[in-house]
Amino acid sequence: MDLDGRNHRRVLAGVGSAILFDFHYRKEEIYWANKNTGVIYKTSVMGANKQKLSSDKHISGLAVDWIGNGLYWTSQEKGKIKKMDLNGKNEKTLLRHLIQPSSIALEPISRILFWQSVGTTPCIQRSDINGRTITTLIKITKKIKALSVDRQDKRLFWIQLGLQGECAIVSCDYNGNSVHIIDQALRSQTLGISVFLENVYYTDASSKVIKEVNKYTGGRTVDVNKKQMAKPPVGVKVVHALNQPLEDSNSAFTGCDPQGGNCLSICSNSAEPGLCQCAEGFALSKEGTHCEDVNECAHWNHGCSLGCENIPGSYFCTCPKGYALLPDRKTCGEITQCKGNVTKCGHGCLTTDKEQICVCPEGSVLQSNGQACTGCSSPDMGGCSQLCILISPSRWKCGCQPGYQLHQDGKGCIATGPAPYLLVANKEDIRTINPDGTDGIILVEEPRASVTALDYDPVQNNVYFTSISQKTIERININGGYREIVVSEDLNSPEGLAVDWINRRIYWTDTGRASVDSITLAGLNREVIVSKGLEKPKAITVHPLAKKLFWIDIGVHPVVETASLEGTARTIIASTDLVLPSGLTIDFTEDRLFWCDQQRGVVETAALDGSDRRMLPENQVGRPFDLAVFEDQLWISDQKNQALRSIHKRTGKGLQTIHSKMFQPASIVVVHPLAKPGTDVCLHHNGGCTQVCESKLGFAHCSCLPSYILSADGKTCRPADSSNITGNMLSVFTEKMVSDQSVCSSLRCGVNAQCLLQANSPTCLCVEGFTGDGQLCMDIDECKLGTHNCNRNTECQNTLGKFFCKCQAGHNSNEQTCQDPETTLSVTTGRPADVTFQHHNSNSAESCPSTHESYCLYQGVCFYFPEMDTYACNCLPGYVGERCQFSDPEWWELQQTEEEKKRNVVIAACMVGLISLLSITACVTYCYGTKKFCKHPSVDNVSESSVTEDSMSVATSSSTPQIYMLIENSLEGKLPALACPRRAICPSCSSETSDTQGSEESDTLSKHNRGYECSMMSAVAVDIRAPVDCQRSHSVSNTYSCTTFKPATLSDHHPRGGVS
Repeated sequence: MDLDGRNHRRVLAGVGSAILFDFHYRKEEIYWANKNTGVIYKTSVMGANKQKLSSDKHISGLAVDWIGNGLYWTSQEKGKIKKMDLNGKNEKTLLRHLIQPSSIALEPISRILFWQSVGTTPCIQRSDINGRTITTLIKITKKIKALSVDRQDKRLFWIQLGLQGECAIVSCDYNGNSVHIIDQALRSQTLGISVFLENVYYTDASSKVIKEVNKYTGGRTVDVNKKQMAKPPVGVKVVHALNQPLEDSNSAFTGCDPQGGNCLSICSNSAEPGLCQCAEGFALSKEGTHCEDVNECAHWNHGCSLGCENIPGSYFCTCPKGYALLPDRKTCGEITQCKGNVTKCGHGCLTTDKEQICVCPEGSVLQSNGQACTGCSSPDMGGCSQLCILISPSRWKCGCQPGYQLHQDGKGCIATGPAPYLLVANKEDIRTINPDGTDGIILVEEPRASVTALDYDPVQNNVYFTSISQKTIERININGGYREIVVSEDLNSPEGLAVDWINRRIYWTDTGRASVDSITLAGLNREVIVSKGLEKPKAITVHPLAKKLFWIDIGVHPVVETASLEGTARTIIASTDLVLPSGLTIDFTEDRLFWCDQQRGVVETAALDGSDRRMLPENQVGRPFDLAVFEDQLWISDQKNQALRSIHKRTGKGLQTIHSKMFQPASIVVVHPLAKPGTDVCLHHNGGCTQVCESKLGFAHCSCLPSYILSADGKTCRPADSSNITGNMLSVFTEKMVSDQSVCSSLRCGVNAQCLLQANSPTCLCVEGFTGDGQLCMDIDECKLGTHNCNRNTECQNTLGKFFCKCQAGHNSNEQTCQDPETTLSVTTGRPADVTFQHHNSNSAESCPSTHESYCLYQGVCFYFPEMDTYACNCLPGYVGERCQFSDPEWWELQQTEEEKKRNVVIAACMVGLISLLSITACVTYCYGTKKFCKHPSVDNVSESSVTEDSMSVATSSSTPQIYMLIENSLEGKLPALACPRRAICPSCSSETSDTQGSEESDTLSKHNRGYECSMMSAVAVDIRAPVDCQRSHSVSNTYSCTTFKPATLSDHHPRGGVS
């Protein structure tokens, strides 16, 4: 079909539903493969001359080389890329041992082959068109499919699947950089993609159409075909001469001779028109249209004496371990120990006929002085500020860590964000000083000249400092405010101080008590970390990510020492050539420790394990007391010259006096979001965000929950109407895709780490609840460190990445609080994952400020606790979480169960009532009928039972019903059976008459009534309230007996009553 959707016609039918295809524009041919059968075909664009070329049952991608006239395909299961001519001949394997290669694309002009690997870690790779120099361009954590080349902008486009099955169109340049995601989230399955001019064309399986979207801006999509296809499209190709050009219009090689024919990226010699030429290191192909790399190492090692390694357009010689290249860069010589005056060579020497030559390790070269080395493997790191990336054994380039930008000199790294400044204690005050030496503000005035140590917390922006004269540790907000005493007991001479901004603790040294102590930033859970073997501990610093403490002991034998944050695993960093060591600081970009020596006037550095110790050259720092490092600068407080100075952190050069005429400058700290890596600024006031806060490289990034959008201030959220929800969700999806699939994907962050971007620079940071370098993240034991927020009625129990508070014995839990006292507020001062329910005195709570009106969700009530400096939410029933953001399924289930129980109780009560009503009605009806039947009995016709007065009393007290029946003895007429109260008339009917006839009748009835409780006459119908005289005896002609149907026990050999 045309690009406007018209002239839709079928080229070939019956090709199957799982096909791969490509085209050759000049030959007007289509090539395709059936993935089910693996057969590769070709035909003309008119559908004629169908021809079978080859077969591969594992084929997974297909691409045409319209310049070299070749066909390339990937074999996913076999891990191969194969090639053959367009006529099906000369089939060969270019690449082997690949990891599930899938979609493939070609750039014949640049002689590049691109393909996707869809293994455990999906990625996009490239090589030259001959299968050499394989390079991984980008690693992706999500599933990828479809691949297309934008030859106009020299970019790759592909389809990427999100977590919920969403699709996105992503692109990068030929080197895997400049990742871009089109602002258009795809809602249905997309199987094919093709780029032409400024648009991207892709298949939409659900709507059965081809869609078009701008490759730069994204936005609104256009349906190419207005009428749905009969079947969902699985692939798309834009057929045009611009998509298969014969020369590179953007090539730097312009002005080629018109008679140069099909020369690509090369010009023909003006002396010999029409003859293509290649640059050095390349040779003309068989077709004579393009250049191919020459493998110099294949020609007798190209002069290398031992080893040779080929690279595109060149080569270099190599030597085995113990050997190095001589100045000719081809011959290997044995490395020996340097002799004579050559003492500065740190890696041995090579001996020639004329002289000794210093050897440099691989990745470094000899400097012009002939003795020092420079490069990635040398102490100067090739002049790079942070990262030195090796290109070849003698070439490298510089790079920067996340959050930093490469200086225009190509070596230095500059921190992004606000300008850094210094916090300086000069024993009479604490002030801020800008890097250029200009004064800032005075935070603390201390005329007693006792402030010697300070540090700051980047989360709450508090400055902590020691006062030797007052014997206290205090704090003050960096923006001003009142001084607060944190520690005032059991302090003698606190001379060193360090803040652990991740684990939320303070560490200090006490020279008088000879100990290293620790306490939380709130002044709780004080511990003695180290005391044994200390004499005069002074300076101290902490590396929270490495979980290490470092301190200086200026005792009889001065040492620089380290230990874990718990005081275990103590190790000596330096113990020799120390006279009066003083300041201590860490360069977190290189993980190096710096210290200075007041007596010697020098600055030294070493790795965190004490290795690679070296002294900074050209030390002219007077009498240094303390030092701080950031970017490439090292700031030093010089008490000899009463000044603040700076030098280069690696070379010691560039000495500058930043600020002079200071009164005994002491402790120094650099303030910048990147100065203390791993800072979670969201811990305090949620980073200023009203809803969702994410800490990235020391900055708070706010976002909103569903149905809310971020306001212009970047902090607050406002409700979104229905028309904006979809756009907002798409924006969030696109933002997450950018974060996941940018240069972050090239990093290998640890399991408990996440990759964050700042100024397009990625870094691996441990997630909340873990600490480490981003590659290895260990669980933080909040319970052991005392950083939990469990109160006195609860017990802290650590779990992986978080903790929870368990009620102690004697305190009942209602799944939210330990009930004592009454208030049940959901409070957390930690991570959102650490949702812990505690109770506090409501009298100490205040209403939240207006900036936090929407802090509590789902109509929760917000409270602020000034003493704890934290916010809390009183959630409505059915919602939990530190901000009531989670539904409580257990509560809803319990509510449903309770409602069901109530319904069952009501139904049961109604049934009981109904049955009772029916019973009462039946009883009333029966009693009425009974009284009517038994009314005014004839004394002459009825013989009464013999009942004693005592037995009557017993009978009337019984309420247990018993079934009775009227038994006809001699009367011809029959009476209906009646229900009579058990034992209501004669519990023990016995006759006191002794006439023979009565006895015989009694015996006779007894035989018939054996097994029953009582036999009686029709007097059973007499009202039981009337006195009955059982002594009376009458002769009756008609008698009846009222008998209970209750079996007698085995011991009852005779009936208990008889008939008179």
